[in-house]
This record gives sequence, C-alpha cells and structure tokens, in this order.
Amino acid sequence: MSRPKGEDQFNRKRLRYSYLSVIVSIGLVLFVLGVMMTLLYQARTLTNELKENFTFTLFLRPETTTAQREALEATWAMAPEVRQIVFISKEDAAAKFQSELGEDFVDFLGYNPLSDALDLKLNADFVTPVVLDDLKARLLKESIVEDMVYDRALISAIHKNIGRITTAMLAAAFVLLLVSMALINSSIRLAIYARRFSIKTMQLVGATKAFIHRPFLRQGLRLGLFGGLFAAVLLAILFQSTRQVYPELASSLPWTLWALEVLAMTVVGLLLTASSTAMAVRRYLALKTNQLYD
Repeated sequence: MSRPKGEDQFNRKRLRYSYLSVIVSIGLVLFVLGVMMTLLYQARTLTNELKENFTFTLFLRPETTTAQREALEATWAMAPEVRQIVFISKEDAAAKFQSELGEDFVDFLGYNPLSDALDLKLNADFVTPVVLDDLKARLLKESIVEDMVYDRALISAIHKNIGRITTAMLAAAFVLLLVSMALINSSIRLAIYARRFSIKTMQLVGATKAFIHRPFLRQGLRLGLFGGLFAAVLLAILFQSTRQVYPELASSLPWTLWALEVLAMTVVGLLLTASSTAMAVRRYLALKTNQLYD
C-alpha cells in the first residue's frame, strides 16, 4: 500500500530542512577554520615584519677606506640573509646623537668618538639566535669589521615566545579540525538517518554497495560544496568589514589570501562530507532490518 501524498511531502520537506541544517553546520565550521587560518597568517605576517625591522649594526675599523667599505657592502648585499644594508658615517651618527642629547658632545670632547657603521636589516627567516651567532662569526672575520651589535636577549625572547604562540595556535587549529570532523560527521549521519530505510531497501533488492554509495556520495559532495560556498561568503564579509574598519590591515588581508582559504575550506569540506557520508551509509548497510527502528 502506497504512502499518503501528504506524508511523502512532509518527509521531503523534513529532508530538505535536514540538508539545509547540514549546509549551515558545515559552513559555520569551515568559516571558523577560515578565521583560524587568517589568524595564523596574520601572526606570521606580523612576526616577519617585526623581525625584518630589527637593526644589526656593524662598526667599522677607523682605518677603513671608502673602497674597502663599498666592497664589503657589495659582497654582503648579495648574501641571502641580508635584506638591506645602509652606511652610517660617524658624522651622521654624531649629529643624530647630538639631537637626542640636546648638546654638542663633539665640541666638549674635542673629537668624534664614534665609528663609521653599516646598518643591516635581515630577512625574517634568518632572524634566529643560532643563525645570528653564525652570521656574527662570519662578519667578524672581515678585516674591516670591528664589532657587530644587536640585542640578542630581546631576539631570543621574541623567538621563543613566537614559537610558543605558533605552537599553541597550531594545536588549537588541530583541535578545531577534530571538532569540525565530529560536527560534520554528526550532521551528515543525521541527514542520512532519514533515508536509512531507502538504503536498506536498495540492499534487499540486490543493489551493490558501490551502487548504493554513489548517490549518497554525490549528495554529500554537494553538501560539502554548498557548505564551503556559505563559509566563503561569511569569510568575504569578515574580510571586507575588517578592511573597512581597519584600513591599515588591508595590505595584510589580500583577496588572494581569501581565495586560497576558500579553496582550502572547500577541499576540507568535500573530504569531510565524503568520508562522513561513506561511513554513515556503511553503518546502515551493516544493520539488520529490525535495528533500523532503534
């Protein structure tokens, strides 16, 4: 005996609401993952900017000639560690020092005690205590370099704290991914629960497991895709709102970053929904008919 038309419409409506809730759940979970990726990117960007703004000063020997200094600049400007190298003459250094002190110490002393120097700014990847120790040893081997000065304690502290923060954020992202997998898996199972009798019916009439899985996998992939698109819209709104409220962050929130995060979120959504769908269908295939009512 066929089911009443009203019951079929009710079941279809309930199934649509179930799928909609799955899409929203997946979208919100992927959106949170996107926010976490954005925070990790921002942390890395700010860290690199901080490291690249450190100044490392090379004091040159008094007898250094212009030719020797220019040769040293040309050699080290090509080094992978060096991002920028600027010559500071002892006269310029004295003028700056005098402006900070508010008095002419050169006239008081009768001579300029400062030395010519080179200010180095390094690429962020090389601003670590170990690399800097090696770099300092190499620079001090140069015949015209008298000393290299930088705040090693500050760099060590920053490097250690950044490592801790990065580890904590990665751990949080991993936990969030596990929670996301659990939530998406739960949502998918609830959606497939409504069709468990259809799964068992196809199995009883002789349909193969691959044949039964196929439509559910397609449906799961569609849900994952729509969830990813929903998350992409939410993330775009967040990006645009942040760029408008904080214009100074616009350069660190490029739309290329958004596109990459959307791609990553969509891939994660597709993988999670496909795997969750496959596991849920396999579970109902393994149940006996009387267990479907439990």
